[in-house]
Amino acid sequence: MNRRVRNSTAGMALALAFTSPLASQALTIPDDWTARLDAPQEFAVGQDVATGEWRYVTMPPGWHMTTTSAGVSVFPKHRTVHGRWALEVELFLLPNPSDSAFGFILGRAPDAQGEARDLRFLMRRDGAVAFRDNRSDDPKVATLWQADTTGALAHDGTSVTKYVLRAVHESGHLVFSVNGVERFAIAIGGEDPVVIPGFRLGPGLNVHIARYDVIEPLAPARVRSGG
Repeated sequence: MNRRVRNSTAGMALALAFTSPLASQALTIPDDWTARLDAPQEFAVGQDVATGEWRYVTMPPGWHMTTTSAGVSVFPKHRTVHGRWALEVELFLLPNPSDSAFGFILGRAPDAQGEARDLRFLMRRDGAVAFRDNRSDDPKVATLWQADTTGALAHDGTSVTKYVLRAVHESGHLVFSVNGVERFAIAIGGEDPVVIPGFRLGPGLNVHIARYDVIEPLAPARVRSGG
């Protein structure tokens, strides 16, 4: 279910938090996280974020990120997952978003040829989703953009819209869900890469991350048929 925060106590509280003086907030990336920039960018320190700058504001228990002309990916420094795992993020997409993608990025160590690689579960403001397998010299889309045929997930451009994204690796599949609805499942056979579970924000976006959970379940895996 899509939830838009409009003309409500929650919406006003979020708006105040996003526009409150930055002196009361932590304009820094926590020591146990690192950022990877798509292109050289300055870190914004004033109230406004100019073209060519980006911002990360710590707002416990979450954080706030703003991008302008280039995207940013953030990763925990000392956390990896493999085997069975899940990622879940609760985020609020602010007004006037670009059409750039946002979502999970799973960082991997360079392969034997020294090529960087990452896996991405992505969403756009129109509700479309995709899975991307990126290599440094040969990016490819593993799934084409899959539209949200119901229109329930589309951001209207003016509201603060809440999304819950979830990525799961189990039973030989990578699965991506939005707001509790499974959007795609990709069979990967016996591949079980060790990955760093990060968050990806494309250019021209402004989001508040309320919750970012890394889950390593103990219960038995769900059995999938087919694929």
